[in-house]
Amino acid sequence: MKGKTLKTNNNKQTIYIVFIMVFFIFSFHLIVSYLQLNYQKQFANSLLLKAESISSDLAASMRDVSAISPSQCDATTINELRIILSKYEYTHDLGLIFDDRVLCSANWGLLDAPFLLEGGFYHSPSGYQFAAKVGGIFPVPAKYDITKKDNVIAFTINQPFKSFDHLDKGFSYKIVSKNKQHTFHNYSSQYQLKNNTFLKSQVLEICSKKFQYCVETTNNRPGLLYLPLYVSALLICLIGLVSFLIAYSIISFLDKNHSIEFRLRKAIQSGDLYLEYQPIIELKNCKIVGVESLVRWKDAVHGNVSPELFLSIAEQLSLYSKLAYDSVKRAFIELSPILHRDPEFTVAINVNAYEIKTPEYLDRLNKLCDRYQIKPQQVKIEITERIGLPLNELSDFATRAKDFGFVIALDDFGTGVSNLVWLTEINFDIIKIDKILTQSITDEFKKDMVLAIMSLVSNLNRLVIFEGVETVEEYSFIKEYNSDHQVQGWYFYKSLSLTELHKVLDDKKGLQ
Repeated sequence: MKGKTLKTNNNKQTIYIVFIMVFFIFSFHLIVSYLQLNYQKQFANSLLLKAESISSDLAASMRDVSAISPSQCDATTINELRIILSKYEYTHDLGLIFDDRVLCSANWGLLDAPFLLEGGFYHSPSGYQFAAKVGGIFPVPAKYDITKKDNVIAFTINQPFKSFDHLDKGFSYKIVSKNKQHTFHNYSSQYQLKNNTFLKSQVLEICSKKFQYCVETTNNRPGLLYLPLYVSALLICLIGLVSFLIAYSIISFLDKNHSIEFRLRKAIQSGDLYLEYQPIIELKNCKIVGVESLVRWKDAVHGNVSPELFLSIAEQLSLYSKLAYDSVKRAFIELSPILHRDPEFTVAINVNAYEIKTPEYLDRLNKLCDRYQIKPQQVKIEITERIGLPLNELSDFATRAKDFGFVIALDDFGTGVSNLVWLTEINFDIIKIDKILTQSITDEFKKDMVLAIMSLVSNLNRLVIFEGVETVEEYSFIKEYNSDHQVQGWYFYKSLSLTELHKVLDDKKGLQ
């Protein structure tokens, strides 16, 4: 059983660890993704701002060229182009087009071989035309992004977004027209997610309010994928350790809360223990003349717990004194209407070594009787042979109890080895025959021994109560032997709740 419990706890711990790890990893992934998204927004806004600055620069420089109404590429016009070009940061070169041929530029002057601009231009709604990476215009192997309108052409500086490309923070991005038909600039990060269905790329698009294009950024390494492999591995190990500690704490907490010791402590403090009452029957008239008070505990986790177990645990937890006092107090409260109505009705309470060894116990019990107006002679104190205390202590306790007026009963007679000594040394009022002897009445082999014991205790002129009477044969035998005896057992009643006890006592029909 212990191995099975250990295996169950290990399985629980594994499940908790896995669950907590998944929770932390997923949560951390979401947090990192959120932080990256904020950074991605800042990156996209910076990129859009740069693109708008370049676009504004190009448009302004081309407007300045159009304002001089150039009609030919002479020296004066080229000088004016150069003056205009010097005013703008992002415009790499300005030129003139006649009959779709680039004839001159500010940087190169009059071209020896005018370059023919063929088709493939993107036409924007504003009248500008764009082409990307066009080479062969000038006598160098460079390629340019070009913008033209009417007879003016502008060349974008080489790699205008070079600073953004070199950041390479895991973002791929492109600048595209709003209708998605033209890409002005495109950069692909070296970090790409391929055939990944779980972690999708994080895409963000921001459009310009000034120009007809948008910036589209893609986070190719969302969340934990953004971190270097060794950092991710270290982080997962750390999360695993934290998850183990949390899981261990949770299981320890749950085990503690589910332990019988913890739940008993809580039950005693909150008053969840309750009482049942075992009726005691007078044989000569089958009348209920008293009850034995029995403390019970039904726990949501452990179910019905035997009194022997939880009373023993209560002693180990130093809670027995509170349990015992509360139980007697509750019995007096619940039974006081019955005890007031019938002065001959009695209630039996069980004591153990604690009550006997506590000098002030009897005084407290007497004060409870005064508080609830119960006569001491209506209270029977049952002492079991199993109690294991010296006879002189038991005898002294019995004497002091009788001085208060309480009735003393020897419980479970026949289970110990010192019965005769007890009978001679302790002044008991009642002897309760244990159910082991009671149930031996119908055994032919044991009947003679039982008869001898019954004769012995009857001659002591003490009230005799037989416990555990469960069959008609047992009941009939005891009644025939001596109808002055009393009995208790399932043949008549099991232990009853207070409501059930009232119902039985109020039933005018009584026993059949």
